[in-house]
Amino acid sequence: MAALRYIFCCLSVFSFALLSLAPCSAAPVELTRIKATVNGEPITQVDLNEAVRTQVQMFLMNNRVDTADKAAVEIKRLEERALNDLIDKKLILSEFKAKGGTIPDKYVDEQVDRFVNGRYGGDRNKFMEALAKQGLSLNQFRNIQRDQIAVQALRAQQGGDSKKVFIMPHEREAMYKEIRSEYTSEGRVKLSLISIPKSVGNRTPEQQKQLANEIRSRIVTGKSSFSAEAKRYSHDQFSQKGGYVGEIDRTMLNPTITDVAYRLSSKQVSSVVDGGGFYHILYSGGRVGKKTPSKKELEKEIEQRIRVKKNQSNMEGWLKKLRRDANVRIY
Repeated sequence: MAALRYIFCCLSVFSFALLSLAPCSAAPVELTRIKATVNGEPITQVDLNEAVRTQVQMFLMNNRVDTADKAAVEIKRLEERALNDLIDKKLILSEFKAKGGTIPDKYVDEQVDRFVNGRYGGDRNKFMEALAKQGLSLNQFRNIQRDQIAVQALRAQQGGDSKKVFIMPHEREAMYKEIRSEYTSEGRVKLSLISIPKSVGNRTPEQQKQLANEIRSRIVTGKSSFSAEAKRYSHDQFSQKGGYVGEIDRTMLNPTITDVAYRLSSKQVSSVVDGGGFYHILYSGGRVGKKTPSKKELEKEIEQRIRVKKNQSNMEGWLKKLRRDANVRIY
């Protein structure tokens, strides 16, 4: 319950009310508190809350949080990352202005139009209502878009021209080894199966589960074979073949059995699996039909990944230089 209370508190924190990031029992955080300054320009608690709110909501929706302590650790990590992103943004904008950069109104107009069309189907009234709910004027929203365009433009410039990136043979080989597993087909599992009904005669599901565990124990300790146990105890159409199902892909059996089968290593016996009306024991005889693309087949992807990696390295080096030359203070 403590974890749930903490989560609900955190969600309220990053609502449009922009309350405190601290646990509910703590004193409220002053929203105008300065979290950092970049060349004298402040980043406040409000700025940070706004930047991290969506990240916290997505994390809490997609991850199970068992304790308030775990939630606090993850939220703190997201907050630190968001603060660094805000610092980088201010550094880039400062550099953009120092270089005399300007963003013509027509580019801002195009950006706003894309946003309205993509988010609100071109309905300007809905867009304006949404701005009002967030306490933003159209001019403020345009300035946000102008800053984003400036940041993107300078990032792209400093990242370099990806087409001019020179790639060494050893870099291609290293990247191929790094990504080839992503493109390796799963193949088919040579599956054997034992199915023990949960209820049979006067036996209870608990007794049947115990039987399944005893069967598995005899198999893994070598006291009996999978085939012999399947012929004696299994209640399915595969029992007389020693439990051998055949070569399966992900479309042939129910998802519960299939997911377990594809997680098994070759020659591995599964734990007892609850399959609804049955307890199942699975055995993988290995995979057939697995295929890994050659380096030549992945050539375009390899080059793209290396270019992105090098451009990112260039970007990180540039940002480090900006930080070194700027007056950045974190409180």
